[in-house]
Formats: sequence, structure tokens, C-alpha cells
Amino acid sequence: MPSMSLKHKLKLLSNFFLAGRFREIYNMFWVYPLWWNRKYASFLLNKFLPNLGIDLFPPFLEIEPTTLCNMRCVCCEHTYWKEPSKNLTFEQFKKIFDDFGKPKWLGLTGIGSSYLNKDYHEMMRYAKSKGTIIEVFDHFAHFNDDEQIKELIEIGPDFQFASMYGASKKSFESVCVGSDYDTIVKNIRRFVELKKEMKKRFPILNFHYIITKDSKEEILDFLDFVHSLDTEIGEILVTPMLHGFKEARKFETRIDKDYVDKVNEKAKQYSIPITINMSAKQEAEGLICKPPIRNCKEYIMPFIFVTGHVTPCCGQNEANARVWQKKLSLGNVLEKPFREIWYSDKYKQMRKMIRNNQCPPECKLCPAYEKGECENNK
Repeated sequence: MPSMSLKHKLKLLSNFFLAGRFREIYNMFWVYPLWWNRKYASFLLNKFLPNLGIDLFPPFLEIEPTTLCNMRCVCCEHTYWKEPSKNLTFEQFKKIFDDFGKPKWLGLTGIGSSYLNKDYHEMMRYAKSKGTIIEVFDHFAHFNDDEQIKELIEIGPDFQFASMYGASKKSFESVCVGSDYDTIVKNIRRFVELKKEMKKRFPILNFHYIITKDSKEEILDFLDFVHSLDTEIGEILVTPMLHGFKEARKFETRIDKDYVDKVNEKAKQYSIPITINMSAKQEAEGLICKPPIRNCKEYIMPFIFVTGHVTPCCGQNEANARVWQKKLSLGNVLEKPFREIWYSDKYKQMRKMIRNNQCPPECKLCPAYEKGECENNK
């Protein structure tokens, strides 16, 4: 939930006008009113529209292109699960995308390294040809050469996140085992250089900083690094581990208000917008406890596994509960179109429970909302 200023939002929007991305601008009017303000979005989705008899079809969609990964990140469920790795084919992607009805916003990411899927750029290119707003995450470790980076810039996904696990070789590689921090930094700097040489406004560079016990104290150094790039930054998303599952619990750490204030102060110094994500909402928003589940808006952004299974959102990923997620899947888009799944009795019941401030069984591992009553949020 971006907490950036209106001034920064308008600055980002100007890129779309100057690049002539008018279909994307149209899509924004469907997308961002349902995302940028949690209270406003949940009022629309869970109260106002249902009272009018409208059960809004999602403008958002997340699709997982691969579960292949050659790294062993200590905080990532992929390191510990038993599921065979798999690529989504372009034909499968196209079927999901077209059956959905051309989503207005697409997150093309998942529990894997996207560049290990040879069809990854083709998927992005197809979605961009439809005017869809695209957001992608990558750790910038698998670029083959400048030509591949140039191709990414030419395709021009709207927002390109670089996932980071620290601000030094030691801490980064201790978390992201099998990575090469120097290569990642070199690729990020080369991306910035080539984008300037090509005089392109897109992709707008963003960062996802994952907080573990090893990366926590390096975040201010990381902000120094981002500032040194001398390029426009959409935002930095700061995420403590969402799920301290058994195998990764020892890498988990807490952040408090003092930490958040320190980070925000440094980011303000550099004019870099920061968003504190999900499980840290309590500290980031000054809440006594997390928002009640009736305030959930994330279910409007369904997440599709590489196997086609539909889950309510991405929030329960990284809990090392992949088998459970599949078991409670709301349907499979490789078997029937998402629209049929969305309006099925099972999916309708899930939304009804959320609107009645009850936790659906499919959401029991949610890290973002109170699943029971919290006296201070009544």
C-alpha cells in the first residue's frame, strides 16, 4: 500500500503522459482507488458496492511464471519445500490472461527466478501490448548480457522491483545463498545506465528490501546505495519476513516504531518514498493491533500458482504451506476461466465471510489482518 506523497504520485503519473501510455492511465482509474488507501478501498469493496448488489470483478491479477530457482535463500519457502520446480508456458500464460479478460494490472512474479523461464519476456511483451499495467520483481542475478537488459527496457514493464537482502556482500549472500552480490549491484547500475542511454522512462525502478536479522541494520546503508544510483525511484517496499515458519524462524526479527521512524527520516532526506509492508502495518501505521479482516482489500488481487491453482492473494506465500494452499485452492485456471471461479459459490462465500469480519479457511495464515476480534479496532 504505497504511502508516497501526492506530489510523488503525480510525478510518477507524468511519465505515463509523456510516454503516451494512455491505456495504462485509463486502467489506473480502475486500479489505484482500490489500492492506495486501505480504509477507502475496503469501504468500496466490502460495504458500498455490495450494498448496491455489485460484486466487483478484480482488475488485478498476479501470475507466477516459474518456480525454478538456483538459489537457497534461508528465509524463502522454496529452499525447504518438496514441490517439483516448473515453468509456466507462454501458451498457458496467454490462456490465463485472455480468459481473465485482460487484467488492468498484472503482477508477474512468484516463488522462483523469472529469468529461468525462457518465455518470461514474451509474457511481459504480450501483456504490455494490451495496455496492462505491469509490476515485476527480480533479483537482477540472471541477466546474460546488456542485450537482455535492453530488451527488458524496450518491453517496458511499468514498475521493476529489485529484491534486496542486505547492503553488503556478507549479509546479502548469507541470506540469499548462492547469489553474487557484486554481480547484482553491477546489473542494477547497468540497468540504470542503459535506461538513460536509451532515453526511456520505463521501467520505473523500485526496490523490495527484505528484513531479516542479518539485513535489518543495513537498511540505512542500502538507502545510501539507492541514492547513489541517481535515478528516479518509484518506491522502496520494506518487508519483514511475513511468516516465521519453522525452518526460517531463527532468521526472523521484529521492527518497532523507532526503527520505522529512523528509516522514514533517512528516506525523506533522499526524497525516496518508503512503504512498510504487510506484517509491519502495526508499527508503520501506529495501530495498536492489525486492522480487522473486514478491512481486507487484498483479495481483489488473486494469485495464480504456476500450476494454475487460485489463491486469495500473495500474502500467504512464503509460509512454507504450499501443499495446504493448493488443497484450499479456490479453483484452477488451467481447467476453467477465472471468471467462472470468481463467481463460484466457494469464492462468494470467502468474500462474504471477510465482509462479515470472519476469517475464511483459505485465509487462516494471513499476516496482514486480525483474524479474530481486536478491541481497539472495533
